[in-house]
Amino acid sequence: MDAALTSVYKTRLALISPPRTGSTAVARLLWQHPAVTHHCHEPFEACYWGDQGPESVESILANPMEVASGRRVALADVPHGGGLLMKEMSFQLSEAQFGQLVGLATAAPVFVICDPRLSTTSRLRIVRQLNGAETFPVFESGWQSLREQMEQCRSRGVPYVLVDSDDLRADPAGLTAALMAALGLPPVVGLESWAPRPGLQLVSPEVGALMSDVRKGDDPFYRKVLGSSGIQPRAEVRWEREEEIIAAAGLAGDVAKWRYWYEEMRADPALIVGRSAERENNADAG
Repeated sequence: MDAALTSVYKTRLALISPPRTGSTAVARLLWQHPAVTHHCHEPFEACYWGDQGPESVESILANPMEVASGRRVALADVPHGGGLLMKEMSFQLSEAQFGQLVGLATAAPVFVICDPRLSTTSRLRIVRQLNGAETFPVFESGWQSLREQMEQCRSRGVPYVLVDSDDLRADPAGLTAALMAALGLPPVVGLESWAPRPGLQLVSPEVGALMSDVRKGDDPFYRKVLGSSGIQPRAEVRWEREEEIIAAAGLAGDVAKWRYWYEEMRADPALIVGRSAERENNADAG
């Protein structure tokens, strides 16, 4: 499978993040680039949730979504020279699976982050909506896995890039341009705006078979981003309310730890900054 993918796609990108950090919005931005023609959404998801084996991963990679049409197409029918975006949740990857995903990429893997308080409360709201759960397993926050994957990159000398989705919201054009440069893609104006695609089915059929009827009918994980028209500023956050939700779920201590890791990531030289941040940094240096 790896050989088939490398022979078909000139560009292969890996996008990895904890849940609810804005990674699907970053994926939509990358779809706008003419170098990205196909998308594989969480090819390892069915392995994590459904205990399926490597054949599930191969099936998903062999039947990617064509970005332009939203249709699943056979790899044999994909024109040579296109580009594949492989998006995955950090906690759904074992160490070996992470190595496989990054090994397929032709550019540095992209890790997407945001304030863990916001990713946590967003996930809490959705799991409550889907099944009435009051909390979720700490491991499925994805922060521990992400930190380990970044360390894995550093120990193996694999370059990576970090994108904070709130930086992207604050400076869409500037951060997009910086991200394209970091990935070695030609600059294209206007990638941060797109047409809404509310009816698009992102998840693979393998994962769809595991979903509840409620989620099949209206998937809350992707409803907002698929109905969006581009990168938008974040609405005002009531931090006191967010922290109350976290405490009620019994996650306050865990989120405090994730925030510490998040601040470490914010200080990582691999963090992408836009034009406005560069100007501020230059001014401070002067």
